[in-house]
Amino acid sequence: MGERRAATPWKYMAATAILWGSAFPAIRVALDGYSPTAMAVLRLAFAVVFLLPFLLTGRISRLRRGDLLRMAGFGLTGMTAYQLLLYAGEQHVEGGTAAMLVATSPVFATALGMLVLRERPGARGVAGLLIALSGALVVALAGGGGGGSQAGMVMIVLAAASQATSFILQKPLLRRYSGMDCIFYGSLFGLLPLLLFAPEAAGGLATAGWQQTAAVVWLGLGCTVLAFCTWSRVLKAASASTSSLVLYAVPVAALALDAVLLGAVPTPMAGLGGLIVLAGVGTAAVRRPAPRPCPTDDAPAPVADEPAPAPVAERVPATAGSGR
Repeated sequence: MGERRAATPWKYMAATAILWGSAFPAIRVALDGYSPTAMAVLRLAFAVVFLLPFLLTGRISRLRRGDLLRMAGFGLTGMTAYQLLLYAGEQHVEGGTAAMLVATSPVFATALGMLVLRERPGARGVAGLLIALSGALVVALAGGGGGGSQAGMVMIVLAAASQATSFILQKPLLRRYSGMDCIFYGSLFGLLPLLLFAPEAAGGLATAGWQQTAAVVWLGLGCTVLAFCTWSRVLKAASASTSSLVLYAVPVAALALDAVLLGAVPTPMAGLGGLIVLAGVGTAAVRRPAPRPCPTDDAPAPVADEPAPAPVAERVPATAGSGR
């Protein structure tokens, strides 16, 4: 009798989607007391301080000298640039709408994989890219609901492109480092150029209300560190295609939390654009199964319980947790 397949970790998938989705309304709350730069400083500082004991106890691997530049690039694009652009954009765009625009990130990663890694996403990948980008255009033309500005949406789309760049830089690192390793070093390198704004962040701590400070703490610990813990459970027990469902659920969670906590609901046109974005990402992620070899072939038949290597659009969610 074959080995039993592990149960799909739905509870961890749901927890991850909610944790990542909660980042968007949390950002809106924190912006009432902190500037985008101060928020980025504090979020990364909280993550680094929390993970530092894991480095000291050996649970986080030492960074090799040869990986220094690539890890720094991952931190600067996926942590520094992504957060600054996202926070600045959310000053003018509701959290749920921002989540729908950030959902284009895997499609940018697919395009970059074609250009940089010479990967071939196929007709479905190209079609998904075009569909998702057209959906982002619909969201932008809708004004985001709640008075969102197109300039803010452009910044959020640039944040998605920056995160996609970090995915491409991180991909080779995941052969040698764990997700926790990448989160720690990425946060550390992402924090270094932001230390110029440390006095501003300290001033914000002294003047902001407890709700705004709690939101920033939640961004660092809940949306970064805790989300990584639940996401790692998903990766251990589910295939890449099943894991990618988390990515599609994040905008839904963000919209629901935005409506419940902040009373912000996007316009119908913005919602339609978000659905088009998700349809495009789903189109790019779904691949036809590889044809099974004939029984008469010399090659051995594949093991049924072993998932095939995931295409780039399916592998992207495995790194998404580090930037949200």
